[in-house]
Amino acid sequence: MRINPEQLITFAHVVREGGIGAAARARHLTQPAVSNQLRQLQSIIGEPLYRRQGRGIALTSTGQQLYRHAQALADALQEAESFAASLASVDSGRVRIAASQTLGAYILPAALAEFREHAPRIEIILESHNSQSVLDHLEACDIGLIEGPVGHGASTAHFTAQPLGSDTIVAVVPSGHRLASRRTLALGDVADEPIILREAGSGTRELVEAAFEQAGITPRVSMTLAGVAAVIEAARQGLGIGFLSALALRHEGGHVVGIPLRPGLRRRLTLLTANRPSRAAERFIDFLKDFLARTPAAPTMQQPGADAGPSDGFEPASHDPS
Repeated sequence: MRINPEQLITFAHVVREGGIGAAARARHLTQPAVSNQLRQLQSIIGEPLYRRQGRGIALTSTGQQLYRHAQALADALQEAESFAASLASVDSGRVRIAASQTLGAYILPAALAEFREHAPRIEIILESHNSQSVLDHLEACDIGLIEGPVGHGASTAHFTAQPLGSDTIVAVVPSGHRLASRRTLALGDVADEPIILREAGSGTRELVEAAFEQAGITPRVSMTLAGVAAVIEAARQGLGIGFLSALALRHEGGHVVGIPLRPGLRRRLTLLTANRPSRAAERFIDFLKDFLARTPAAPTMQQPGADAGPSDGFEPASHDPS
């Protein structure tokens, strides 16, 4: 006969409470039920586990050894119940986010700081990648934030995509550049300039290359750099004209200038959420949408189902994950 876990847990309560009556009350059982479980347990073990001592009990050597196992089981059960209770609350839990570099570096930090004030017990784990890499890591996350739509080749069967807003790409030049005073630039204006592009897989690069192709211009690519910060620094050093989200220049002061393009170069930002998100993830998603809707420096928010890109801007009809 195998030991029933309930018998061990009851035994742990009897020892901890100091008697059968107190254990019965703690377990919400009758005293005969508790006594019956103890008899069955002793029968399985084959040796006495305790002897009565006044109104309490005294453990035998075998009982002391078994109690250690019984107490470990009772503790594990209590921890599991506490864990389940925490999951039922939207005030605790863990949310893992994979975000594109622009969103991860220039939008989420402010959002996370405010979210922590409302839900300090929800742990946020943020991974920053380019947009293609976000899609590659998506299965291990609760939320994905990418630049551009989801490409047909992306594996997002367990996720739902929805527009998060729109973003504007600008040309980045040092403040002393001859084009720095221009209010707008056409791609033809930079046709003879050295161009700095982001790495392959970047949503920004995908959009810029598509815009040049549509304009019939072959850009003079002088360098390809990984990451937003590298492009900003290279442009500041006068190594070429970069193309980045206007959001990435919010804290750059007067070192570089972001010049809007003509026609406007805009892209859709996409929120990917697990089809069955945790309560903590649902809470963060609701918060993030509200944060973006009321934050002036955030991307332009669109209602679900609305076109994320303004009609006068360039946005490729379709392109690979970016």
